Amino acid sequence: MIKRFLKWILRTTLMLVLLFAVLAISDHMSHRVEPGSILLVTLDGPVVERGRTGLMSLFGAQETPLNSLRSAINRAAKDTRIAGLEIKVYDPEMEFSQAQEISGLIKSFRSRGKFTSAYIESAGEGGPGNLPFLSAAAAEEVSIMPQGELNLVGIGVRELFARGTLDWVGITPNFASIGKYKSAANMFTNKDFTPAQKEEDEALIGNLFDQVVSLAAIERGISADTVKSLIDQAPLTAQTGLKAHLVDRVEYEDQFDDRVKNHGGIKDRAVVDYENYARPTIFSSFKRGGDQIAIIYGNGTIERGDDGGPFSAPGSAAMTPDSVGKAFKDAREDDAVRAVVFRVNSPGGSVIASELIRREVELTAKEKPVVVSMSGYAASGGYWVSAPATKIFAEPGTITGSIGVLGGKFNISPAASKIYVNTGAVTRGANVEMFDEWTDFTPAQARLFEDQIGDTYHDFLKIVSKGRHMNVEDVDAVAQGRVWTGQQAAGIKLVDSLGSFDDALAAAKKMAMMEPTEPAGIIELPEQPGLLQTLLSGRMSTLFERPAAGLAEPIEQIIRAALTGRGLYSAAYCPIVPMI
Repeated sequence: MIKRFLKWILRTTLMLVLLFAVLAISDHMSHRVEPGSILLVTLDGPVVERGRTGLMSLFGAQETPLNSLRSAINRAAKDTRIAGLEIKVYDPEMEFSQAQEISGLIKSFRSRGKFTSAYIESAGEGGPGNLPFLSAAAAEEVSIMPQGELNLVGIGVRELFARGTLDWVGITPNFASIGKYKSAANMFTNKDFTPAQKEEDEALIGNLFDQVVSLAAIERGISADTVKSLIDQAPLTAQTGLKAHLVDRVEYEDQFDDRVKNHGGIKDRAVVDYENYARPTIFSSFKRGGDQIAIIYGNGTIERGDDGGPFSAPGSAAMTPDSVGKAFKDAREDDAVRAVVFRVNSPGGSVIASELIRREVELTAKEKPVVVSMSGYAASGGYWVSAPATKIFAEPGTITGSIGVLGGKFNISPAASKIYVNTGAVTRGANVEMFDEWTDFTPAQARLFEDQIGDTYHDFLKIVSKGRHMNVEDVDAVAQGRVWTGQQAAGIKLVDSLGSFDDALAAAKKMAMMEPTEPAGIIELPEQPGLLQTLLSGRMSTLFERPAAGLAEPIEQIIRAALTGRGLYSAAYCPIVPMI
């Protein structure tokens, strides 16, 4: 009996050793890179801050995970086996700041003396194509297919005013906003621009337009005046773009592939996909140890709990205290974590949820450096949660600020009466119907509500004052609900420096007194649910929904709140979405 058991143990051990060997060989082969290889980066679908991992990556629509792209390009720049970078731009959806970061990554790769070639299928099709073009234009040479478009048509913002529709339907908005420029509720309360809203949009779009012109001029080596002239002539054909030096070649993708593979006279260079290149080895989990930097992602609207809220569209991303707050607590209590980089991409949302997250950021910043890296949006509630950070970085095109508060409710009673629906209520308490969607605020309730959100606004000012080391009066002067670009925010002390995620990471390492060249492990938080966990949670539909990229259709989200009768109670939210 014992002899048989020992044989079983021996056979099992041998099988495990053999399996380990097969896995090790397979993993090595999948990560093998031949000398002279080319790293292939494809930009297609939503550019998301963080890609899905494990089996979850097999589900969902095409997307471009910025964390994988960043890791691959940075590693390849130092990899002597990688000779060049091939960028293919299909149909990406991204924010301006993300395009700026991708452009910076390509330029950094070029600075290593390696070649870079980009292919654009079309920079826009029936819409603006500034961002696809700017992402590719950082390469040493740019190609476009013969029928491709160069839709460098400029940028703008279109505001929606639905007060007339609400009056017609019979929905009465009861809203208040604190801050001269806090305009999120204007779509419900007004039929046209207010002077402050027009002033804010003019300044924002003017600055973003100047950034587009400047970046295009620098990347393509032409004058800013020439770029402005081309914008006024756009949409442009591929041939017009070639004559104007916006692109270097007009060719099909197969011609581009053949030429790049034989770059420098070397035949049939190997091509390595960036996602495979960036993918950790299956044994990397055993290597964790030493100093760590925690990357905490705060992406999407800010909400309490997991059941959504008036800001959430189905399938959209959300930043919640349960997930992000816990991530900060975990990082704070982990002795191996020397610093935190908080990657924020949010237009805001619930004040209560924002404050719960902010408190965790504040507690963590007291024990170890917390550096914020602002992506597409870090506005309103997104700025609220960023304020306690040790240092804040933003891209020039980041949408930030919007330090203000709004709130209110909709009275749907007039609409219901049009379809012969009547209601009645028996109540106790003077203000029990304050948030009832079947009544307007009474004058006393309106004053009480305005006082409440006024107090919240002053709390917001104090939070920013403390975090940014400014006087409350100075904060109030640049607050008032006004939206700024990252470039503008750097001039008024709302952000410390203009820079990318990599700049924020370098600053975090420096504050943690780590050597710049010292390797540090990266922990990405919150932990992503696996396939089994998602299935057991009953959220199978999320497997097939496309993740939200940056600001997830904010106007649609707020309108959904109106149609469902769910008010925006004490919200810190920024709905501005530039067309770029």
